[in-house]
Amino acid sequence: MLHIIFGLFLIAVGIWGLYDEYYYVADIIKGGLPIFLMLLGLVATLAGFIPPKNGRI
Repeated sequence: MLHIIFGLFLIAVGIWGLYDEYYYVADIIKGGLPIFLMLLGLVATLAGFIPPKNGRI
């Protein structure tokens, strides 16, 4: 129950922060998106090197 309340609180704070400080949030997203894409590409590349288990695709 505590996790649900804490999660709802964080969602509310996040929405308030997005509304109140929109330009700061947009700057963080613009700056973090390339890093996220590079990490996602690294994970996808590594997933291609690891053979599937039990011979399944």
